[in-house]
Amino acid sequence: MARPTQYRKTVALLLSKKSVPEIITSSRHYISCMTGNANFPNPSPTLATLSINIANVEAAYQTSLSRAKGTKGLMYLELKTLEISLKLLAAYVEANANVDTVNAENIILSAGMQVKKPSVRPPKIFCAKPGAIEGDVILNSKAVKRGAYIYQMTSDKTLATGWSDVYKGIHVKGVVQGLSLGVLYFFRVAVIDKNGIGAWSHAISFIPT
Repeated sequence: MARPTQYRKTVALLLSKKSVPEIITSSRHYISCMTGNANFPNPSPTLATLSINIANVEAAYQTSLSRAKGTKGLMYLELKTLEISLKLLAAYVEANANVDTVNAENIILSAGMQVKKPSVRPPKIFCAKPGAIEGDVILNSKAVKRGAYIYQMTSDKTLATGWSDVYKGIHVKGVVQGLSLGVLYFFRVAVIDKNGIGAWSHAISFIPT
C-alpha cells in the first residue's frame, strides 16, 4: 500500500502581528524550549546570540519609552537584528524537523514555535447564478487542465428525460440565454478529456427571475 503524502511543515513566527514586548516574550520562550532539546543539537544562530539580541531589544525598547529623539529608531534597528536571528532560527528548526516528515509538526512545536497552517481554497463546485440579462443563467464548475465541458439542461423534475446540450466548449463558464421566468430548470455538467466524456455531475436546480 502506498504511503500517504507527507508535506513539508513550515514555522509561523507571526512577527508582523506581535508587539515588541510579545516578540521579546516569544523569543525567550524559544530559548527555553530549545535549551537541551535533543531535536536541535546545534541551533543556528546560537541561543546565546539570540539572548544577546533579545537583551539589546529590551534595553532599546525601555529607552524608547522616554520618547527621547532618536530612541525609537535605534530600538527598531535592534528589533530588525533580532527578527533576522529569529528567521534564521526558524529556518534551522524547519530543516531539522522535516528530516522526520511524520513527526515534523511535533518537532517544531517542541521548539515553542507555531506551525503554519496550509491555506486551503474551498473547491469550486458546480453552480448556477443569474446572468446580467433577465432570463439568463451563468453556469460554472471546477476547472480542469486541458479539458472541455458539456452543460445540459432539462425541465423534467424526475431528471429522467429532456436533457439537452446548452453549452459545449473549453471555457469552464457557460451562459444560457432566454430562459422562461419562473420556470424550474435543472442543469448538469460533464468534463471531456483525453479519455472521452466523463460522468455527469449531480443536477442542480435554478429558477430564472
